[in-house]
Amino acid sequence: MKVDGRVAQAGATPPVPRSIWVVACASLVGQAVLLVGQGGRLDDEVSILVSVVLGSLVVGYVSAGVVRARTVRVVLAVVVLVLSALVDLVGIFASHDPDGAALAALSLATTAVALAGLERFRRSEWYAWQRTRPPSHHGAPIGSLVMIGVLVGALGGLTGPVEGGVDVRISVAEPSSRA
Repeated sequence: MKVDGRVAQAGATPPVPRSIWVVACASLVGQAVLLVGQGGRLDDEVSILVSVVLGSLVVGYVSAGVVRARTVRVVLAVVVLVLSALVDLVGIFASHDPDGAALAALSLATTAVALAGLERFRRSEWYAWQRTRPPSHHGAPIGSLVMIGVLVGALGGLTGPVEGGVDVRISVAEPSSRA
């Protein structure tokens, strides 16, 4: 059996493919691009802390599921990446300044690399082996990949809102009593 250009022994656990490392690194670079382009959040410290912790937990959980080839989490990752690519594409054409268009193009490039890496990962021996649901203690350790996912989530929690973005406010008032 061949795995990313290397030959593995029959019956052996396949190694973690390089393609999932490409996905992880592209996601990290893409999140750094967003942080540079949009800046950090200016909310109160508690709000930032909650956002960072929730982002870390959610993205770390999804990352572990993607590496372990869990269908729902892989589909979720694909959906998020496709939506991100669409937003980046719109951002390129909707930007009124060259710097904004360049950041959107760079973000689109990192998203495209992540999508390509994810597609290659889905065709790997590791992915096929993970689909058989082996015990989690079998195979190569995935902690480093999950930690990159946690870092991506933390950076997402730090990223500030875009200028001119949507501001939604919900006001709940007591209904007026009509007789």
